[in-house]
Amino acid sequence: MRVLELAYVIALGAGLGFASAHYAVAGRPWIGRAEIGAWSVWPKSGARDSDPYMRAYLARGPHLPLGAGEGLDLLAERDDDGRALDARCRYAITGTTPPARGWSLIATDAAGQTLATAVPRGGFTDAEIVRGEDGALSIVAATGAEPGNWLPLPASGGFRLRLRLYDTPISSHAAELRREALPRIARIDCR
Repeated sequence: MRVLELAYVIALGAGLGFASAHYAVAGRPWIGRAEIGAWSVWPKSGARDSDPYMRAYLARGPHLPLGAGEGLDLLAERDDDGRALDARCRYAITGTTPPARGWSLIATDAAGQTLATAVPRGGFTDAEIVRGEDGALSIVAATGAEPGNWLPLPASGGFRLRLRLYDTPISSHAAELRREALPRIARIDCR
């Protein structure tokens, strides 16, 4: 009887240990994360002194972080009102981007893969976007075609927006970014 109890305790401990280790590295870690409005950023993800959870996350998958001086990688899973991004809705992505030599904005699934849409356009770069007279960007993310800067979405499901800023002077102090410096994500309507 004692052997069964010992085997049970060892199996339970091993199972909980493996489950907690998987949970710690399965997604982007909460440690080292800064939230700026709808956007999340991990400023030290590509630095030499990144935390062990981030290093484990990066080693676990095909992730290539931007180095400490190369830029920033920002993710948004929710709009500015805190609602999860849903492809059945239309979103207005407006405002400005922080100073950077270049940037890209793409829509991805939860695993970080480009979305499969009817139109082979996964995102925009700073060289492709049509800006207004004031220099602000204005993009509509929707399933159906929209006039102007249209980011196509699939028919349904959740998605993420990924904004990468390349060669930006703010990469060393990203946690100090203000909400006004990043694009706003506003839900227009849903079908």
